[in-house]
Amino acid sequence: MVFSLMYGHIGINVVHLFSRTVKSSYREVIILGNMSFISLRELRTSTSKINDMLIDDGKIVVTSNGKPKAVMIQVNENDFEETLTVLNQVKLAKAINKIRRTAHSSGVSDMSLAEINEEITQVRKEKHERLEKINA
Repeated sequence: MVFSLMYGHIGINVVHLFSRTVKSSYREVIILGNMSFISLRELRTSTSKINDMLIDDGKIVVTSNGKPKAVMIQVNENDFEETLTVLNQVKLAKAINKIRRTAHSSGVSDMSLAEINEEITQVRKEKHERLEKINA
């Protein structure tokens, strides 16, 4: 069994509304749908149980101080590369969404094509001037 770990911030605001806590002799896990939550401490001390949890749930959210820090997902050798490709696509989509939010909140998304081209020209001019100073 192979599993991957995807780091990043995960906004899960509905955990307390739609979750239930499962207690057993080796862990306390919050389950949201078919996803389990475990702490970093449990990850270090209960590694033999992680495989069982991945088989049962398919996904595990790893938390630190109660905040999501990583997602573990079940994969196998047949779809490992495909899974990594999909995870990279998700990472790219998150970056693009962040850029769009920043552009919208700063007003850049409302710029005309002429304003964008002027900004590009200005940045290129400043870069050229810096290079000339370095080469002088």
